[in-house]
Amino acid sequence: MKVAHIGSNSVHVSRFIEALNTHAVEQVLIAETPVDINFNIQTLLVDFHTFNPFTLLRNKRLATNFLKEFNPDIIHIHQVNRIAFWIALIAKKLNIPVVTTAWGSDVLLMPQKNWLYRYLVTKTLQNSKLVTADADVMLHAMQNLVPAGVRYEKIQYGIDPVELTLNKEKIVYSNRLHKSLYRVDKIIEYFAEASAHDSNYQLIIAATGDESEKLKNLVVDLNIENKVEFVGWVNAEQNRYWYSKAQFYVSIPSSDGTSVSLLEAISAGCIPIVSDLPANLEWVKDGNTGIIEQPNENPILKAFQSQFDNALIENAQHVNKLASRSFTVPQFITFYHECISR
Repeated sequence: MKVAHIGSNSVHVSRFIEALNTHAVEQVLIAETPVDINFNIQTLLVDFHTFNPFTLLRNKRLATNFLKEFNPDIIHIHQVNRIAFWIALIAKKLNIPVVTTAWGSDVLLMPQKNWLYRYLVTKTLQNSKLVTADADVMLHAMQNLVPAGVRYEKIQYGIDPVELTLNKEKIVYSNRLHKSLYRVDKIIEYFAEASAHDSNYQLIIAATGDESEKLKNLVVDLNIENKVEFVGWVNAEQNRYWYSKAQFYVSIPSSDGTSVSLLEAISAGCIPIVSDLPANLEWVKDGNTGIIEQPNENPILKAFQSQFDNALIENAQHVNKLASRSFTVPQFITFYHECISR
């Protein structure tokens, strides 16, 4: 089987391609920027983030010729965005079936911004044989845009489960990007209040972003420098290290699908503290298997004051059963074959 991937420089894309490489699949990649993958893969870099018609036509021609030469059995689009729109359009003309995987905000928020984004998302879905998502809320949003003519399937992208660790330290771990969407500033504020009740906890903040300096200044303003550590961008090994140490994992974005980092944290035995989003409610039961952020309530303080008994083991077993890459990648391959046969 020959698969052409369309994706960005994301760990989710690279890990999926690397996992698929262990199967009998020949792969190429079309992206707008280089993608870090641990083996050599033929890649075409084209930029569709422009309104210059000559640039768009040139890049469309480059992508078309690249696909013609490789002649894939199927195209897998990772995230619904501008390059996805153009590639899905090309695929339709070349009669190549498309599987599209939505990520979250691309179908939950982008169509609400303006008519152009809504059009790009809608046409990408219409030009796909199969669309996958990891949460019901995303499937419902896409079905409202394109209610017929597209097959929708709920499936996790897949994770490599982290070894379950029961011997935890008093650490709260955050590793989402430092962007307004992920509300890391609110995590810091919650932690500052909670640490006044239990000063033994430490907040570890990984990742980077355009709000990094603002977040560091907030820590200083709240006088909790001795309780908060910024560890910067972490690789997979470092990320697993903090999962293994942390008692709690916190992620409270304003919009999200099923977060891969959330599933990884749960597999490692971290108790999740998450925002009240439909995708999170599929994995976390408030006060039982984790904490759901509620209005006028500090979820980190609530976590400090709660008992979770056997939740660590039960959570990890649930995630490993439904979301491990060893389970999900063969399902994607089955989807590929079904789309090709049709």
